[in-house]
Amino acid sequence: VHADGHRLNGVLHSAGVIEDAFLLRKNAEGFARVIAPKTLGTWHLDEETRAEPLDLFVLFSSVAGALGNVGQCDYAYANAFQDAFAHARDARGLAGERN
Repeated sequence: VHADGHRLNGVLHSAGVIEDAFLLRKNAEGFARVIAPKTLGTWHLDEETRAEPLDLFVLFSSVAGALGNVGQCDYAYANAFQDAFAHARDARGLAGERN
């Protein structure tokens, strides 16, 4: 973006993966595939844009993070992570550490 002479105004993060199955039928690899886009994606986008004067940083979470959903414990976890991260990032913004 900067190399082309543009400014980054905001981030919209809407990545997500669903692999429905009951917890007892989930394996570690499948769990990781589901949580990575939301958890690692969120973390890396924040890190890479920490010095940017952003107008917005939007995370598309799901109500599954608060209410859960049958067969989606991993997806619910990933969304709950995003919700908590958004609150923490807002606090960092108030402290002048993020825009």
